Amino acid sequence: MARGWYGLYLGDRVVYDIGTGRKREGTIVKLSISDRNKGILIDDDGKEHTVVCEYCTKIPPTEGIFKFRPLSDIQYTVLIYDTDGYLNVYTFLGNEIEENVMRIISNIGDEIEKIAIYVRETASNLNSLYQEIKQNEFIEFYKG
Repeated sequence: MARGWYGLYLGDRVVYDIGTGRKREGTIVKLSISDRNKGILIDDDGKEHTVVCEYCTKIPPTEGIFKFRPLSDIQYTVLIYDTDGYLNVYTFLGNEIEENVMRIISNIGDEIEKIAIYVRETASNLNSLYQEIKQNEFIEFYKG
């Protein structure tokens, strides 16, 4: 079964095409389980708007290691696969994930094969893979 929501994830910064040349920018904070083309966007003024996911265009982050924007009150599961075949599992809130992942990379970066970041979707209550980061992608952050 396809994931839906036109590839949007919680925390994605998007531009929503309202129509007739008007656009609204904001952050996706909810995705509907009953309609996999519907979401809730909060604009920069803090107002909620119902959006059609199909008409949203992602604005990718320009800095850091993540291709998504973590939401502070959402729990993320981080799987660290090391080169010896071991798996370490961590859970971080959105407001602490980047700092903690960067600390892990700087401490043991050469021993990490890849990092996988999952989040439990509010709409489907299923874990979704947000990003997989291989060693060659984070080696620039490693202080070896």
